[in-house]
Formats: sequence, C-alpha cells, structure tokens
Amino acid sequence: MNNEQLNGIVLDALNDAELRSSEIPNIDLYVDQIINLISEKLKDGSERYAERQLTKTMINNYSKDGIITPVKGKKYNKEQILQMLTVYTLKGTLSIGEIKRLILGAYETDGFDGESLRELYDRHLDIKEVNREYAMAALDGIIERNSLDVENDVDYISTVCALVALSAQLKHMAQAMIDARFPEPEEPEEDEKDADKSERKEEKKAEKAERKEEKAERKEEKKAEKKTEKAEKKAEKAEKKAKDE
Repeated sequence: MNNEQLNGIVLDALNDAELRSSEIPNIDLYVDQIINLISEKLKDGSERYAERQLTKTMINNYSKDGIITPVKGKKYNKEQILQMLTVYTLKGTLSIGEIKRLILGAYETDGFDGESLRELYDRHLDIKEVNREYAMAALDGIIERNSLDVENDVDYISTVCALVALSAQLKHMAQAMIDARFPEPEEPEEDEKDADKSERKEEKKAEKAERKEEKAERKEEKKAEKKTEKAEKKAEKAEKKAKDE
C-alpha cells in the first residue's frame, strides 16, 4: 500500500457525520423520531459508521444513569436531545461514568443551561473538525519521524501500533483531566454503609411482613367468600325444595 492509498483510507475513517444543534427541530420528539434523525445524518458520512446507531436501549440507559434530565411524557426536548448526543459522541472513548461526571460538572457551573449546552456541543464539533487535520498531520509525523515505509508490512503494522499508542495516551490525558476537575464521589464510610444495609434490611423485613399480612387477609377474604357462597347455595337449594313441595 502506498501513501496515497493510505491517505484515502484515513480520510474515509475520519469522515463521520454528526448532527449540528441547528439540525435538531425546535419541537419535542419521540424516541423513534430522534433515532431516525441521527440515522439519516449518518448516511452523510463513511459507511463504517452506518452501524453506529443510537438505540432506544441506549437512551433509556442514559436516562436511568441520570445523564439525561427526566423526561415528561414520551417526548424529548432539544436540550435532552443535545444531552444524549453529547454522550453519543463521547462514549466511544470515555466510560458512561466519566461522561456523567463531565456533563453534571458542566451543569453545576453557575449559569450553565440548555443554551450553554448547545454552545458547548457545537464548539465540540467545530474543534473535532479541526482535529481531523491534526490527526492526518500526526500520522504523517509518525511515519516521517520514524522513517516508516507503509508499503512494507512490518512498518505498516508499526504505524498502526503507533496510532493505537497515541490514541491510548490521549485517552489517558482526558481521563486524568476529568479525575482532576470532576472526581468520583467519595465512597460512604463503613459505618454509613452498615447503617444503609441495616436500613435496607429492615425495609425488606417490613415489606415481607406486609406481604405476609396481605396474603393472610386475602386468604381470610376468600374463606369468607366461599362460606357466603356455600350459604347462598344452601338457601337456594332449600328455596327450590320448598317450591317443589
């Protein structure tokens, strides 16, 4: 493979298409409408991203994890759609926990709101566009500085390994920055954990006792119903017998 062919492969790999905030309607959307919107946008990019779909399960998990603000009804507003798109564009590198700390950290900043998120998201896509040029330059630099010949299989593999190493280093840098500014919540003390466990245990015990009591009540009700039915049938039988006589 020569350099021209390699450049074609890399350019295609960098050609992912993502929704701009201006492409999101200013009306609330159902989940299926959001998924279709993103699916249509993916067609503008490389085929390698065609399968990178946003799914209902993913959106539900984002909601359960508290990354998306609670939805009212079955429709999502523009801010919530931007929240899920922010997760969607970062999840290939960061864990959901790291993304959550990042987004919640932003919302804890004074004055940060839906409009702030829109600006942050669009700025992210602007920088990502510029980074495509940096990525190409980084590849050229790796090949040039290390005197690699991509037409040679061993050098080609070395180039791939170098890109993987660079990717890992950049990922670790991002994770370290998140840890420094938005650290994970501290684990509760052992006494607090024990108290929580004890409280949950008592709650489960109370729930079990309540279910047992309800079961006993239903049993008594059924018993009374059967007794009543038996008495009614006996009365009906006696009444029928009296008529026949």
